[in-house]
Amino acid sequence: MRNGLRNLIALICVTALGALRVARFVIALDGIGHEFGTPWAVIAAVALLALRLDLAIRVLAFLTLVALWRWPWIGALALTAPRLLLVLPGLVATTLAQLRHPQPRWPRELSG
Repeated sequence: MRNGLRNLIALICVTALGALRVARFVIALDGIGHEFGTPWAVIAAVALLALRLDLAIRVLAFLTLVALWRWPWIGALALTAPRLLLVLPGLVATTLAQLRHPQPRWPRELSG
């Protein structure tokens, strides 16, 4: 029973992740289709899938959400790059820690 529940949760998570990736792709193609027309959207879809340009899909989806759909930038960022919201606090904390406690300019062997 317990193992079956874990498998069900894993299946739901994988399905949700796949749906998110497909939604990002569709949003990016909607933006390309709006700006350049349907033929270029089809060409871009083939190129993006053939070359596996995931970063380009994320950037295009972000720009579509902000410029065309009038989403706030933080919401668009949360949809297009959700891991960034998890990594960003750690990057800020590391940067602040380096500013508060800088590395000495001399080697440790000479200091003591």
